[in-house]
Amino acid sequence: MTSKQLQRPQTLADVAEIARQNSSEFSMALDEFVDEFYLDHPDKMAQQRRLDVVPPSVANPLIDAWIGAAGEHLARRWGLRVPDWTQRDFHFALQEPVFLPPEVALRGIVIVESPPAFRSRLIFTRAEPLARARFPNSALRAKVPLQWPPAKAEPEGVGHA
Repeated sequence: MTSKQLQRPQTLADVAEIARQNSSEFSMALDEFVDEFYLDHPDKMAQQRRLDVVPPSVANPLIDAWIGAAGEHLARRWGLRVPDWTQRDFHFALQEPVFLPPEVALRGIVIVESPPAFRSRLIFTRAEPLARARFPNSALRAKVPLQWPPAKAEPEGVGHA
């Protein structure tokens, strides 16, 4: 193996290149990239540089959707500028929804919990889809992206015994 093969992906473009060579390595490459991204916390400039490199299409609708969702979600989640490349058509090309985890009993939960960057691409997953052990300890973890019921929906005193 060369030193380049041993190095973790530094950008989502690196993740895309790995997936183009072998789609079965996509998940591991994405996880390794996310670890590197989190290691840069709280250096927002370093994190932004990791997101700004434009990844090529992998020509796999699910992987392209995940890459676009990851780029948009990381930018929004960490207060960065969302790269324009995340809005390319092929990042929204899934024809059928994908549920992760795939269990039918969990579909209602992941439909509600999925962050907008994933939901808009028909990927339904948990509230922190890119949570890793290296997730910054100082950051609050999302439990669900919305409050239910909305605070204004219930008049004062209703529901209290």
